[in-house]
Amino acid sequence: MPEPPSPPASSAPPTERPSSRFREFENVLVLVGIFFAILMGAMDSLVVSTVLPTIAVDLHQADGVAFVVSGYLVSATIAIPIFSRLSDLSSRRNVFLVGLAIFIAGSALAGLSQNLTELIVFRSVQGFGGGGIFPVAIAMVAVSFPPEVRTRAIAALSASSGLAIVAGPLLGSYIVSVTTWRWVFYINLPFGLFAIAVVALAVGPLRATAQGRFDVPGAALVAGWVGTLMVALVQVSDAGWLWTDPRIVALLAATGLLLAVFVARELRVADPLIPLRTLRRGAIAAANGILGSTGVVFSALITFLSLYVGVVLAHSAGDIRDMIYFFAVPMIVGAGLTGVFLNRVSYRALVLPGLAVSAVSALFLTNLTASTPLWVLSYGFVPTGGIALPLIPLGFGLGLALAAATIAVQNEAPAATVGASVGLAKFSQTLAGAIGVSALSIYQASRYAQLSRGATSPVALQSALIGSYNGVFLVLALCVVAACLCAFGLTGRVPVGQPAEAPTTSADPPGRASSVPRGPAGSLAPASSLPPEAPAPGR
Repeated sequence: MPEPPSPPASSAPPTERPSSRFREFENVLVLVGIFFAILMGAMDSLVVSTVLPTIAVDLHQADGVAFVVSGYLVSATIAIPIFSRLSDLSSRRNVFLVGLAIFIAGSALAGLSQNLTELIVFRSVQGFGGGGIFPVAIAMVAVSFPPEVRTRAIAALSASSGLAIVAGPLLGSYIVSVTTWRWVFYINLPFGLFAIAVVALAVGPLRATAQGRFDVPGAALVAGWVGTLMVALVQVSDAGWLWTDPRIVALLAATGLLLAVFVARELRVADPLIPLRTLRRGAIAAANGILGSTGVVFSALITFLSLYVGVVLAHSAGDIRDMIYFFAVPMIVGAGLTGVFLNRVSYRALVLPGLAVSAVSALFLTNLTASTPLWVLSYGFVPTGGIALPLIPLGFGLGLALAAATIAVQNEAPAATVGASVGLAKFSQTLAGAIGVSALSIYQASRYAQLSRGATSPVALQSALIGSYNGVFLVLALCVVAACLCAFGLTGRVPVGQPAEAPTTSADPPGRASSVPRGPAGSLAPASSLPPEAPAPGR
């Protein structure tokens, strides 16, 4: 009697399952480490802004304390393209770790500052490191996971901005209530060291395939024109310098000249710092337009909404926080859901309706009066009116747009410039937000001076002040409309089923991908797990 056929051999050895599960756990751990790093960088400015009055009192220097914020912002903006391009030319992991290390060192030094000058300098160091965290982290995820997985991962990472708005003011106020303001900076050390340990141990080198040189003259030029522009805007908005002041005229002239030289160079050289030529791709150009326009809205809305509720309507800090939550929490939800939606629909099919809802909602903020309530609640918790009601769809739509536009850039960019392309998008968003807040501060002051001319009664002056804020909110609504127009050019969708890009190792010759061990979702294998280099034929 013939023996029964033996059962078919398993396609995978029994020891492979635990290995796959371990790699999946490793992926989650890496994303947690990256998320903490991004959240730390996004939350830092909000936490510090909360404690600025305490810092000014403790250091006995009230004048110039605004430069603690602007110094960080300027250096972070300059750092974005520099770190992004470096990540395309060398190990993305190592560039990310360098940025984190600079941020942590700047945090420690800022906490040790004995005067305002030291604090501004060390905050600038901190900002330079912080500027490289987000774009390089997104580039790391972009080349390490297949598109359908990275979409959900990047959507979750993009939600960190909204979470920072929620947690930042709470953390700042709590720290100064129980200890000194210096712990606002020291608190970054354990989180930063945790992120460094996770990424260093669990992520392979992620060496990029791009060849070329780092554009040192381009870096100097971008530092020059961004720095002169931001100094001019800060001096006009915060220090009260006039546009006709010779110093402002000289700064703006220098900005224009350096910017013109920078653009001409970046379009001509073979290895530009910022890949402006990628803007010829319609989807990338549209995504940059969306991120720039919504960057203005995101930064300026938080600033002017806080001022309107706290200064114009004289509400408490708790009311300001709650109003921000009506905007920030829906934005977190929108960004988080982007990863689910984009695996089913195109970029434009998701972004355009979201921005259209945001634009209509923003218009409801342009006709505020002194009697407009902060919120009207039904059943004690459901918002049905007041300023809070339009903030909910506005935040949700912006969350969809910010996350989807970022995902579109890293999917549509050439593999060799994915880091620099994501950096360009983040640069557009950050620079537009910084310029927008300063420019709108100048506009609001000018508008108030115009509306209050001849007014003497407190009621008339308050009406003029409210009118000036309505003008600001109208500009923000127009920015959302501009983002809607850009969304028509956001073609394409997430490619499903494609493998993640295999980053090369130092042993690989240019143009050949390495065999990096990966789990089922594109695991980020540690360097220690790389197989020994196989000998070439004939060697």
